[in-house]
Amino acid sequence: MAGFFSDPEDYNDEEERGPKGSPFWRIVGKTLKAIFWATIILINALLFWRIFSSGTPAKMKQVDVDNSLRSAYAAYLADESADKPPFAVYQRENKRRNITDEKADKETGFPGNYGYFALADQVIFPSARQVQVTFRYNLSTLSHLSEDYSLGFDPDPDLDWFDVSLRVVLKGSGEEEGETVRIPAVCVLSDRQNRYCYRRLVFRDLPDFDTISAIYVDFYYNDDADYELKPYGSLCIYSEEYEIREYKLDKDALKKLTD
Repeated sequence: MAGFFSDPEDYNDEEERGPKGSPFWRIVGKTLKAIFWATIILINALLFWRIFSSGTPAKMKQVDVDNSLRSAYAAYLADESADKPPFAVYQRENKRRNITDEKADKETGFPGNYGYFALADQVIFPSARQVQVTFRYNLSTLSHLSEDYSLGFDPDPDLDWFDVSLRVVLKGSGEEEGETVRIPAVCVLSDRQNRYCYRRLVFRDLPDFDTISAIYVDFYYNDDADYELKPYGSLCIYSEEYEIREYKLDKDALKKLTD
């Protein structure tokens, strides 16, 4: 006897399991329906979580107010000129200029920095000669850092691994580029949300803005912070060629400025 059935066609699956209206098929149908709706709910939950958890934390956009900024704001309010420029401004031409996007260069050995750093907020106070920026980087940036510098370990995301400074290019004479001034950063806030690390930085005592041609935020690895070399990442936050827009200060910032 070759098997239980001499002919495979003699086997009736429905007879074995019962008609489609039987309890077996009802259970199968309910199970498949439950799996389907559970999958839909899970996908939507993940999408909503990604949307609401990927934004910049509110505190990382808080303006840091010191005495120099208060004094500059008091002078701004006292100025009754009808055509006076805004107290706080920013430049953001497009997203591309606010995310590092250089590719690796085999000839120079530059590892590339595509998407390593991004600006989440930026505000310039020309009359106070001050700049405040919030930048962020993904945990993957730390993995790239380990690979690019052959560190041999995973950098702790709760530690600062980057030297961040302003490179201020002054106006030159004719077509010649002017002098470059390096401004160190003061970190006033740090935060970590999901896979992103955030830093709020303040840069003070910039040159007079009438003399500035461009401003770049430069990123270096702490153990390779040689300003004579090409930075690990760089973002332009100001250029005399770009349009200046007013940065709307919130009620909290305005209150701090007048306290």
